[in-house]
Amino acid sequence: MKLELKIKILDIYANYPIVIMHPRSSLSLGAQNLDRLEVKNEKIDTAFVLDTSNSYVTENELGIFKDTAKDLSLNNGDKVVVKLQTPPLATKYIMDKIKNKTLEKEEIDEIVKSIENNSLSEVELSAFVTGVFINGLNLEETKFLCNSLVDIGDRIDFGENIILDKHSIGGINGRVSMILTPIIASLGYKIPKTASRSITSAAGTADAMEVLAPVSFDVEEIKEIINKAGGVVAWEGKFDLCPVDNKLIDIEHALGINPEGIMIASILSKKKSIGSTHLVIDIPVGRDVKVKNKEDGERLAKKFITISESLGIKSKVVLTDGDKPCGDFFGPALEAKNVLELLEGKYQDSVLEKACLLAGELLELVGKSKNGEGYLLAKEIVTSGKALDKFIEIIKIQGGSILRSEDVPKAKFIQKIYSSQAGDVNNFDVSKITHLAKLLGAPKDIEAGVVLFCQVGDSVQVNDAILEFHANTEEKISRAIEYLKDNNPVIFDKMVLEEFE
Repeated sequence: MKLELKIKILDIYANYPIVIMHPRSSLSLGAQNLDRLEVKNEKIDTAFVLDTSNSYVTENELGIFKDTAKDLSLNNGDKVVVKLQTPPLATKYIMDKIKNKTLEKEEIDEIVKSIENNSLSEVELSAFVTGVFINGLNLEETKFLCNSLVDIGDRIDFGENIILDKHSIGGINGRVSMILTPIIASLGYKIPKTASRSITSAAGTADAMEVLAPVSFDVEEIKEIINKAGGVVAWEGKFDLCPVDNKLIDIEHALGINPEGIMIASILSKKKSIGSTHLVIDIPVGRDVKVKNKEDGERLAKKFITISESLGIKSKVVLTDGDKPCGDFFGPALEAKNVLELLEGKYQDSVLEKACLLAGELLELVGKSKNGEGYLLAKEIVTSGKALDKFIEIIKIQGGSILRSEDVPKAKFIQKIYSSQAGDVNNFDVSKITHLAKLLGAPKDIEAGVVLFCQVGDSVQVNDAILEFHANTEEKISRAIEYLKDNNPVIFDKMVLEEFE
């Protein structure tokens, strides 16, 4: 059974291939909500997921969302032939994973192909991600998924035999990559640092860099910037090297889960696609980040190294302290200003130390420094001003104009928070600080965020400043203060451990 319908473009954006059909039309086609439809004319042959509506379209119309119509060059009134599509074979393999069966290479390839051509609905994609979250992927399955993601995507060729890169699995503050990138680039290496926007933190690297310069570039623009400056800090969402991976990430965000096997395949497929040959991976370990203990970190590190080797990427994994904040700043503008101040030599902190540590590991990995000496070379590049010069060059080439820390935009309202108790600071609850920053408006509101006014080991007296809130409305300041009443992120040493009578 087929129907010939006319396209009606709906002023809706969904970032997903959905069509709207009148209920009587879907009934005559034998289709129901969430079924897959094949839509075809001389321009397209594409799979869509069906929704129905009595009001948006008539019986002879097929509603297509505005973003999809633009991508497919469809116009109002275009005629298309619509028919019901049989479920793809991939749905069987997804059910196998839910049942905790091991998938073969051909089965994972089929799932990836079906995601790429939009043959799977969001429900089926969610089922796959959930199945992997519950039952996991073994090492071979992870390799298969990684290679399949690489094979179905695009690649960038910079015309170089050596491309350096760094990745952190995230969950903590501190824009280390914005310091590491100019260190590496100033030594003559190519480093295409592509980064995400915030997922769980108060600011992603792309969010912080965008305070200083544009970060959305296509493949040719990335190549041009790299050829001029040697380094770039760009948002990975603009260029579609791994389109299937981006669809999986959307589902992970919606579900609030990040399955280990998909995470490894996602990271390494993108590194392979962008041409990375030497890679340092930072795995923060702590109670409030993705990896909770050293044992899990070591197990994850071995998987990264094994799969990197299979892709021809020389890698090193560094487990870092995720229990303490990396620097004192949470929020895009605050973290961007911190980077400039560090490169300007105004002070030193744990963000700079971590950046030099990881840059040093990368320099040793590529053979630029002897083992144990990479950190010193990285630190020298910063103290000499070379890293600042290179970072300013990158900002300018990326189209930015904020070149000094003094010029970084500030929030309209700044409120210091004073301690209601005395004691020694034992630690911080990073998840609570992050939540406070989000209540204040970060990362969407780039000036919003939190500044720490104390460090682990500090002796704090009553009425000493411990935090500072930055927001663009007084309402958001008040909301954060209300949350703070029962959620103090500053953890003090306990004077009394236990009482007995």
